Amino acid sequence: MRAMNKKPTPPQHLFVVRLWSETAGKNQMPLRGSVEHIPSGQKFYFTSLNDLSDFIALKAVVSSQPISKEKENQQ
Repeated sequence: MRAMNKKPTPPQHLFVVRLWSETAGKNQMPLRGSVEHIPSGQKFYFTSLNDLSDFIALKAVVSSQPISKEKENQQ
């Protein structure tokens, strides 16, 4: 059997996003939502899609940073 070239898998993220609207007044239905980052268990509530995007971007950047040797030795 031929050996397969195994490339390192890039970091992957799993999020659960829930959206709902609430009646605030005449014809107003503000967006509400929550997002949970499954690997860390962190949950964030938001009222705009920009806030949702910011949370996802932050989790993707923070968890994809390499662990320094000093931190690795402490674990």
